[in-house]
Amino acid sequence: MAKILVVEDDLILNEAYKIKLSSTYDLRIAMDGETGLSLVREWRPDMILLDIYMPGKIDGLEMLRIVKSDPEIADIPVLVLTNLPDVTEKSLSLGAVKCLMKTEIDLGRLEKEIAEVLKK
Repeated sequence: MAKILVVEDDLILNEAYKIKLSSTYDLRIAMDGETGLSLVREWRPDMILLDIYMPGKIDGLEMLRIVKSDPEIADIPVLVLTNLPDVTEKSLSLGAVKCLMKTEIDLGRLEKEIAEVLKK
């Protein structure tokens, strides 16, 4: 079972992700970038679903920057989910495999996007 780390501070979205994805994937959730980075290094997920705007010292863009600059974890694909349209190009330039707008994607499509990324 593939391991997916969700780094998202929205409790409702996290619950929806759990309901939709936990029967197919080994899912862990972090509410901020600091916790997310710790889990990436300790747990070594097969994929990261990453929000951009989060509380704390490390937001999603900074977490993405750190992950992709660390040779130990840089190969983990990161799929960015955001409501901030101006970060799409920045996310991709930092190494995200995709950047999807939360307002334009449902959980069914997200599940398909995850499966597609994990096939590569």
